[in-house]
Amino acid sequence: MKKLLVLNQYASTPKYSSGAGERFFYMAPYLKEKGYEVTIVSGGFNHLFLSYPSTPKLFNTERIKGGEMVWVRLRSYRGESFLGRFLSWFEFLVKLFKLPIDQGNPPNVVLVSSMSIFPIFHALYLKRRFKSKVILEIRDIWPLTPMELGGYSRYNPVIVFMGMVEKYAYRNSDQLVSVLPGFNKHVENVLGFAKPVHWIPNGCNSSISSAPPQGETLNLDPAFFNILYTGALGIANAMEFIVEAADILQSHTRVRFIIIGDGPEKENLVKQAEGLNNILFYPKVAKENLHFILSKADVTIISWRNKRLYEYGVSANKYNDYMLAGKPIISASNIKDDPVTLAGCGFQVPAENPKAIAAAVLKASQLPLEANERLGKSGRDFVLKNQTYQSISNKYHAVLKKVEGSST
Repeated sequence: MKKLLVLNQYASTPKYSSGAGERFFYMAPYLKEKGYEVTIVSGGFNHLFLSYPSTPKLFNTERIKGGEMVWVRLRSYRGESFLGRFLSWFEFLVKLFKLPIDQGNPPNVVLVSSMSIFPIFHALYLKRRFKSKVILEIRDIWPLTPMELGGYSRYNPVIVFMGMVEKYAYRNSDQLVSVLPGFNKHVENVLGFAKPVHWIPNGCNSSISSAPPQGETLNLDPAFFNILYTGALGIANAMEFIVEAADILQSHTRVRFIIIGDGPEKENLVKQAEGLNNILFYPKVAKENLHFILSKADVTIISWRNKRLYEYGVSANKYNDYMLAGKPIISASNIKDDPVTLAGCGFQVPAENPKAIAAAVLKASQLPLEANERLGKSGRDFVLKNQTYQSISNKYHAVLKKVEGSST
């Protein structure tokens, strides 16, 4: 049995997460069938968890199907703090160098998955010491993300340093993978030459049930036409324009917006929505509860900033959640290959345009039920055909075979 070591500070399991970071947890059983024992090393604390694994020791092992999770004990930080995240990345990297490695049976492949790419230093150390191959997977582009969304100057010392790490990581990895379909263009911009990138989008767990969960959960009132958003409430999500759309639609009393999630912008959004009776906010929920709630929605919604960052595409988990639930999607984006357009499962409108968002909501609310059901079915058919964890595991297996056969 070959060994795949995954270094992903934000990896998780359904026990602790609201859906983020579960990619390799769900792929592990399929990769084991292909001959790989998977070890996922993650931080014992991050701002995306709903609850936290026990980390009494520096490294804490938990068996999963297909391999094991190793939780690294880390200090807590505030989710809205860029500096807190940055320092946590360094802490995780330093502690990785204490990770026990079986010198007689080291990993065949080390896979580094961002948000942070700092673990690339440990991966390349293992490459030099044990001849392991290295795959780098990019989910969020740093430092471009804080530059585009946080307003950081390209001359900021932290941004300059991260740019150097980025270039070093791209250049020295044996294979590059990204969830972003156009990421190869960014790599060429950074390196000054083309380097192959394997596009492997986010996956979905097709076995998740939408049956009512045990205990109380949010149950949408069917008297309303419910527009549902689930996920992070941060700068990138451009949610203030959805609140403005709700304001525009106040006179349409049947339409109601349901916002489920948490994040640094939530307080501002709640304040912005004061006085509106057609928008409700709820905290984030566990994945198994989320799918039941989604099954009761009429239409789902997602929004993005009008930023250069999105020229390379997106692959947010919520697209898969929405499609798997068979719900039409309104996507406020200027993304060329928006998943909603690719799947033919809803309406793409310009980013940061509350009037266009409101018009799309109104259009969806006036469509016959059968028309919205057809849109939802298109999305569900698309995601089940292209983006189940079994499907993306097969794509990853092809990359693993390629990297082990390479002479880089």
